Amino acid sequence: MLLFGPPGCGKGTQASRLAQWLEIPAISTGDMLRAEIAAMTPLGVQADKVISKGQLMDDLLVGRMLMMRLSTDECKGGFLLDGYPRTVAQAKSLSHFLTQSGQEEPLVLHLDVPATLLVRRMSARRSCPKCSRIYNLLNSPPANKGRCDDDGAALIQREDDRDSVIELRLKEYEKWTRPVLAYYEQGNYCKIDGNQPPTEVFAQIQQLVTTHRERTTCK
Repeated sequence: MLLFGPPGCGKGTQASRLAQWLEIPAISTGDMLRAEIAAMTPLGVQADKVISKGQLMDDLLVGRMLMMRLSTDECKGGFLLDGYPRTVAQAKSLSHFLTQSGQEEPLVLHLDVPATLLVRRMSARRSCPKCSRIYNLLNSPPANKGRCDDDGAALIQREDDRDSVIELRLKEYEKWTRPVLAYYEQGNYCKIDGNQPPTEVFAQIQQLVTTHRERTTCK
């Protein structure tokens, strides 16, 4: 499965729940890169050289690293990709890998949330500089205004949670992701209303996954 959604849509929460429910690995390319670098694998060493120079990882290197991970026993029963593919070239490379390895085309889950709502959600986030606890002024504010419930430290707003930065991140997401979603729209593509409570979003995802599994089993 592939999980798409703009920053602040709750994608991380749904990825974690899906992985636990289906007992499959949820693979984030960012986490994967960090693990490869920490383990000093050949590809990790190569990636570290690129990142340490402040350069962006190219499609080929990220793809090689991911395909190696997807070829392990851990992924034989299925997997969930979070944050990949980011480009149409990566999507085509993934499709080629799945075909070559005898696997079906992925189920694509797209969490759709209006940009105006995402800006409101993300700009309302506050964090404790001492314990790193996150609050949201809209739905989970601290008991004492502007202070952390755990240690009393003054809460801060991170730079990447400011309106102008959020709007830029959403524009970049739209620019890169829209062509990828268009690539998958003729396949097993499902758009989900992400402007619902997390439990309702997950219930809808569960229904879609169950229906997809029943349909593919009967083929």
